[in-house]
Amino acid sequence: MPRSAREQGFSRRHRFAARGSFGPVLRAGKKVRATMVVVHALPGGSGASRLGIALTRRLVPSSVDRSRLKRVMREIFRRHALKHDGLDCVVALRQRFDAAGADAIRAEVAGLFDRLHETGNRLKEAEVG
Repeated sequence: MPRSAREQGFSRRHRFAARGSFGPVLRAGKKVRATMVVVHALPGGSGASRLGIALTRRLVPSSVDRSRLKRVMREIFRRHALKHDGLDCVVALRQRFDAAGADAIRAEVAGLFDRLHETGNRLKEAEVG
């Protein structure tokens, strides 16, 4: 396996360990909002960022669509520089999912990750100071 493929992976250190373990991020994290998506972020304990995806059956009724959205969000995170910022991030939808808006959701998640990457160091400094 080429080294670059391993660097872009989504290993266990980039995931939350147990069910419900991203609750503190949802309660106390900084929120970055877009029209359809909100990303909660909190400085993490390790050097690698972790990603949680909170999709409810109420907002995404189809299990196929939920799986597809999770796969898309993991792929965006896997290739983004935010992955190395040491933040715990949880992505959630703000409104009911429509399959026609999947590309818009992809663009919003990437844009929110860009904003978090730009402000990530300030977020970690605020936690320390």
